[in-house]
Amino acid sequence: MKFLRITAVLLPTCLLLSTVFQSCDEEEVYTPRPRGYFRIELPEKKYVSYSAECPYEFEIPNYASMYRSAAPNAEPCWRDLNFGPFKATMYISYKPVQSDSALANFINQSWELTEAHSKVSTGLRDSLIIREQDRVFGSVQLLGGNAATQMQFYFTDSTKHFLRGSLYFYAAPNKDSIQPVLDYLKKDIYHLASTLKWKDVPLPDEKPRSTTSTNQP
Repeated sequence: MKFLRITAVLLPTCLLLSTVFQSCDEEEVYTPRPRGYFRIELPEKKYVSYSAECPYEFEIPNYASMYRSAAPNAEPCWRDLNFGPFKATMYISYKPVQSDSALANFINQSWELTEAHSKVSTGLRDSLIIREQDRVFGSVQLLGGNAATQMQFYFTDSTKHFLRGSLYFYAAPNKDSIQPVLDYLKKDIYHLASTLKWKDVPLPDEKPRSTTSTNQP
């Protein structure tokens, strides 16, 4: 009887210890899941014509808005193309070309700005744009990695006009999080390049005061 009482006391204790040791041996190793990002709804592509009082026109997506540049040093035909739903803006600047040397300087400055960002990118890809019929020549630059601007361009007719743009997102540069949107917006930038046309009109501040338009683009 005494042996049975001892067995009755020890058996539950042994079972408990066995369970504890087994749990320790079989403890699951935690593996963190890869970081995820919110799904972004991408609207259907539809384009509208943008043509203001400036010497250029092109098509932009209907979910984007064009504003006069808010930069303190902005010139009459500098514009901000805001892709509101995606927290991104293409900053566009325009320069009239007065001479071959001036054009060469604009192109060099454009490349210097691009190369400054390429120092923190993982690569730079350059796509030439040549549309002989519409006198549109230039380049679209794609920067990889976490550069502050992922896409830039410049276009010219080689005699009168020079147009430059750079795309920025309102967020800390993170290639993984913005890549789906960047791929989507690339199509809009290339569409702009394929529909760009020059207009033979004076800059807004060169027009007579009596005929100056007060409409905002």
